Amino acid sequence: MPRMTNVVRELFFVLIGLLTVLPVWAKPDVKGEYLYAANQTAQNVSGFRIDLERGVLKPLPGVPFKSGSFPIAITMSPDNHYVYATNQGSASVSAYRVDPKNGSLQAIKGSPFSVGRYPDSIVITPDDRFALVANEDDARIRVFNMDPQTGSLADAHESAATGNHPLSVTVAPSGRFVFVSNYNDNSVSEYALDGNTGALTRLQTVPVDEHPIYISVSPDDRFVYVANYGSTTVSVFEIQPADGHLTEVAGSPYLAGAQPYSVTVDPSNRFVYVANWGSHDLTAFRRDKMTGKLTEIQGSPYKTGWFPYAVVVDPSDRFVYVADNGQATITAFQIDPITGGLSYLPGSPYQSEEGPYGLAVVH
Repeated sequence: MPRMTNVVRELFFVLIGLLTVLPVWAKPDVKGEYLYAANQTAQNVSGFRIDLERGVLKPLPGVPFKSGSFPIAITMSPDNHYVYATNQGSASVSAYRVDPKNGSLQAIKGSPFSVGRYPDSIVITPDDRFALVANEDDARIRVFNMDPQTGSLADAHESAATGNHPLSVTVAPSGRFVFVSNYNDNSVSEYALDGNTGALTRLQTVPVDEHPIYISVSPDDRFVYVANYGSTTVSVFEIQPADGHLTEVAGSPYLAGAQPYSVTVDPSNRFVYVANWGSHDLTAFRRDKMTGKLTEIQGSPYKTGWFPYAVVVDPSDRFVYVADNGQATITAFQIDPITGGLSYLPGSPYQSEEGPYGLAVVH
C-alpha cells in the first residue's frame, strides 16, 4: 500500500476529526412517519409509527411518554426534530427530541418549560426560531425563543393581548402572520410577526360564528379556516398577500357537523377535514384552490369515535387521523386521491391512552 504524503496524512486526520465531532452538533434526519397524541385524561403522550404503505399505526417503544398535568395541544418543529405538548394543568410545555432511529421521544434538558397560565395551544414558526403559546386565562399570546440545536425554550419577553379565552394560535406558512381564536368573543385576531424579535403587532379582529376553536391556514398561504364549536360551521377567510388583511370568502360560513372542534387542510390544498365533537363524525370538503370555497364530498360525514377533538393529515397526503377523546382511540382513514373521500384503515380505530386531545405528525 503506498505511503501517505504529509499533506494527505493531514487531510486524513482532519476528516477523522470532523467525523468524530459531527454527532455532537448535527441533527440526524428522522426516518419514517410518526403520530403523537397528547392525552388529556391519562396525562401523558402516546406515539405511533405510521406504516407508509397502509397507514396503520403501531405503538412506539417506551410509550406512553411522561408529560405534565393535563396535556391538550401538541405540535412539532418544522424541521421535525422536536415535539412540544402544552400542559394545561401545570402551566408548562413538555419538550421532546425525536429519536431518529425509532421515533420515540426523549425529554429535552430543562423540560417542562414554564409558559403561563392555562396554555391551550402552541405553534413553532416556520424558521424554527420562535414558539407562540396561547394562554387562555391570561388572554395573551406569549413568545418564546426556540433553540434550533437543542429544542429548548426561553422567554423572549414578547407578548400580545388577545380577546377573551384565546384557545388556538397558528402561524401562516410564510411566517408573516399569526392567527388566534377568541372563544368567548366569537372572533379571530390577526397579528404581524416580526421575524427578528418575535414581536406581535395586532392587524385586525374579524367576527366568526359562536365559540371558534381550531384554526388552520392552507399550505399555499392563501386562506384561513376556523372551526366554530358553538355552532355547526366553518368560517373561511382569504389572506390578502400585500398586508395580510382578511376577507371572508363568499358562502362562508360553511355548514359542518355539530360542534366542530378541529379543522385541517391537506398538503395538496385540495381537501378540508373537520372533526365534529357533538355529532361524533368527520366532515370532508373539496376545496377550490382559487377561491377557498368548500363543497362537501359525497359520502361525508364519516363516523369517528366519541367526541373527536383533533384531525390531522399525514405529510404523504394519504391518511387522516382523528383523536377520539371520549373513548381512548384514534380513528384512521385512507384518502381517495381523486375525490378526497375516506375509507377506514384496517384495524381502525386504534387504541390510545385515555383522553387523546391533540395530534401531531412528524415526517
